[in-house]
Amino acid sequence: MLDILLLALTLILYMLNGSYILYHFSVLKIKFVSFSIFCIVELLIVLLSVAVHHGWFRFLIELVMYISLLQHFRNKDFKVNTFLTMFTLTFCYFVKMFISIFIVRHIFKIKDDIICGVIGDFCVIPSYFILLKCLAINPKQLIIADQEWESDFGDSEDNLEEFKRERDFEQEQNKLIVFSEIIMIFFYLYNNFVRLSDFGSRFNFRYVVFIYVFLFFMMLHLINVKYKEWENSKLLIYKDRLLSGLATYTQEVDKSYQSVRMFRHDFTNILVSMRETIETQEIEAVRKTYGEILEKSSIILEENRKEVAKLSNITVLELKSVLSAKILQAEMRNVTVELEIPGVIDNIRVEKLDIVRLIGIALDNAIDAAVETEVDKAVIKVAIFNKGLTRYYVIENDMVQEKLPIPLIFEEGYSTKGAHRGHGLANLDAITSNYPSVSYRIQAKNYKFRIELEMS
Repeated sequence: MLDILLLALTLILYMLNGSYILYHFSVLKIKFVSFSIFCIVELLIVLLSVAVHHGWFRFLIELVMYISLLQHFRNKDFKVNTFLTMFTLTFCYFVKMFISIFIVRHIFKIKDDIICGVIGDFCVIPSYFILLKCLAINPKQLIIADQEWESDFGDSEDNLEEFKRERDFEQEQNKLIVFSEIIMIFFYLYNNFVRLSDFGSRFNFRYVVFIYVFLFFMMLHLINVKYKEWENSKLLIYKDRLLSGLATYTQEVDKSYQSVRMFRHDFTNILVSMRETIETQEIEAVRKTYGEILEKSSIILEENRKEVAKLSNITVLELKSVLSAKILQAEMRNVTVELEIPGVIDNIRVEKLDIVRLIGIALDNAIDAAVETEVDKAVIKVAIFNKGLTRYYVIENDMVQEKLPIPLIFEEGYSTKGAHRGHGLANLDAITSNYPSVSYRIQAKNYKFRIELEMS
């Protein structure tokens, strides 16, 4: 009876280990009901494989099932989904085998296969998190092909050198991923087929395991390093663009200051010139003189500079930079940005890069939507203010549609602007999910789109 219970526990642990690691490592987002059905199906497959006494049958079925699940819910590159699947299967298999055979059996001298298997299964998930900790791996930030970065300062395809550099990083990581898949497949085939043959039995299995562990860790490390290199490249590009936006802001403020000086000088001349005319008390002469002087004066009060000047209340350079860049970008597309920043903004509640991406994504979508309305002078309203201990970022713009389906617009790939779009708002949702104190609200009705970011 005890053996039956231990066997059942082993099967359940095996099923939970594989399901959880696949769910966590692939950053899978599925509903609880779907995940439960998946676990039940896997348990049935495990039971079937035990009944037919073929481990390769279970591996083959699980391989197909895992890849199909990832293709359905992630809709990513098949090569990446295969890598995630192979990692899950071989890692669970290797840890269980290593713990149960090399540690429990040989070191602690426990001979019962079922007990050894149960202990090995219990060690799978802790070993997984130890691996992530030791190699400094974040599953969300590991695969370059999974990342959907919005170009917050313009389309990256306009810069061919930058676009080529990004593709080079991705291709180099893809080669490492393919090589890792080959290593994992080779190890599994060796362990389940070659090792059991007369030829394979001549080799010391321990040496093969140690070689595999070394290659496995090295490839994971190299994949992670390649992602870090790509990320650092993106950060440097963002930094350069932030500095460029800040320089633009400084130039616009300087031009605004010169306009104010010119206004003060011309205003003084107007008063002096009109003094004698006013003393005559002839209203027609006053009107004529006023019109001539105003027509010849060089007073320039451009709307975009008036709005840029309002950024003086923001002392966070990164936020000021992205706002000034977007204001001028909107002006080039015949869109007016109206700013309301009543108080001083001297801190932000999230990482600087994240606030740049959040505001950049929201304003990019607002500008695109405003341009689509095809009015003479479309307007985007932006307000940044504090209410108690809470910071609010509100962006509102006109849109062509009377209303939009809120649940759908945050799904990756959904867009009203055609193919290969729609990653922006999905990214906004992903960024805010990393901060418990940050939330957002969306309204998209009556031809108005309004997004409100709340940072406690």
